[in-house]
Amino acid sequence: MQKVGQLPMPPTAGIFGHVSYLKKTNVHQQMLAWIQEYGAQFRLKLGLKDVLVLSDPVQIKSILKSRPSEFRRLKSIESVFDEVGLNGIFSSEGEKWKHHRKLTEPMFQPSHLKHFYPHLRMITERLRKRFEALSKSGEVIELVNEFKKYTVDVTSLLAFGEDFNSIERGDTSVRDCIQRVFPVVNLRCKSPIPLWRFFKTSKDKEFDASVDEIRQFVSECIGKQRVRLREEPDLKDSPENMLQIMLLEQQQDASLTDEDIIANAITVLLAGEDTTANTLAWMAFLVSNDNDSEIALHNELEQTGNTKVLDWPIARLPYVTAIMYEAMRLKPVAPQLYLEPNRDTDIDGLEVKEGTAIFAMLHASGFDPELFEDPSSFNPSRWIEKTGASFSNLQPFGGGSRLCPGRSLAIMEMKLAFHALFKEFSVEPQQKPESVTEQFAFTMSPVGFKVKIKKANE
Repeated sequence: MQKVGQLPMPPTAGIFGHVSYLKKTNVHQQMLAWIQEYGAQFRLKLGLKDVLVLSDPVQIKSILKSRPSEFRRLKSIESVFDEVGLNGIFSSEGEKWKHHRKLTEPMFQPSHLKHFYPHLRMITERLRKRFEALSKSGEVIELVNEFKKYTVDVTSLLAFGEDFNSIERGDTSVRDCIQRVFPVVNLRCKSPIPLWRFFKTSKDKEFDASVDEIRQFVSECIGKQRVRLREEPDLKDSPENMLQIMLLEQQQDASLTDEDIIANAITVLLAGEDTTANTLAWMAFLVSNDNDSEIALHNELEQTGNTKVLDWPIARLPYVTAIMYEAMRLKPVAPQLYLEPNRDTDIDGLEVKEGTAIFAMLHASGFDPELFEDPSSFNPSRWIEKTGASFSNLQPFGGGSRLCPGRSLAIMEMKLAFHALFKEFSVEPQQKPESVTEQFAFTMSPVGFKVKIKKANE
């Protein structure tokens, strides 16, 4: 049986091995280059430790299905989240994760999303009006920021019962704090030495202050929802938001602490804003640089009638869905997953010891010519014509029992927001496509994608 230490390895960069590569914002692109050179299995060095890198989609799917019993996220990830009081549904493991999943999943059930739809429609109409105002002003904007305002407004209302209305009011203090938290968490999760625990830089102190402000905000929201539950007994049978769901569960389960509630609420807020907004921005980027797909998109949206915001139930919109799938393939916002086995195991004849870091390259399958014809090209029609394209070969929402619980909400938001933008308007990029870069900092976002919003057919 082969050992991890016998696998090929790219040249290291000093005594820390490949640590410097992991700190770069284009590490996902470097991984793709190494896969081309070293194959679907190779190793990296983080200090003295070997790291197993996997890109075979069959192996990755098998591992994802084996969570949480056989594999887990790296212990260092849970440690990073735990020390700042954010160890919720995303980072927790074992029985604790099962408990958190039970708390958060009801919010994303179809029945609750249907109940929430009028609020979602209201926020989408604000976004549409924002695009209308931008089309009149001719202002140059970074489109991802507009989508982030939209997704944080949706998530805050769904999770906390609080309407940020950042679309109309602009950035809020809490949203500014959210923007500062993710990049630091990402760096800490990949750092072999937790230097911040011994010496805090100005960025670490700013991070701590941001986490404290978010926690204070969520604590105040909990207080408001407790009052509502006391004053409105009917909410017990039909809770309106995640905080109410968790507070009602707390009344039945004394082991559920306010810290658990805060951690899950903040986790949902952080994850719900970044992933969906970045995918929307990449969708718009790809379409705005491909005239044929933009024409096909407008043709499909014309078939939705005169409605300015999609009605419930939300239409299938096969071409919008195809654009979504292509963006998830070419510009996946979560390209990598960091795992380790809970016990000694083997992966197709490879001996892997308990605790060995495994970097699962979720994005690699999207660029595999055996799975996707001409994989580097943007071609939404491959999903319409079913020419060898299968969504099962992508894992944008993870897999197995830890499949992202918010995937249905994310797809709803993307359809609604894309309809709000392209039904009446078009996007005019202010730079060449190659000037827009991929930056990976927990999620992969477009940097330098500036646009003007124009009335369609102008």
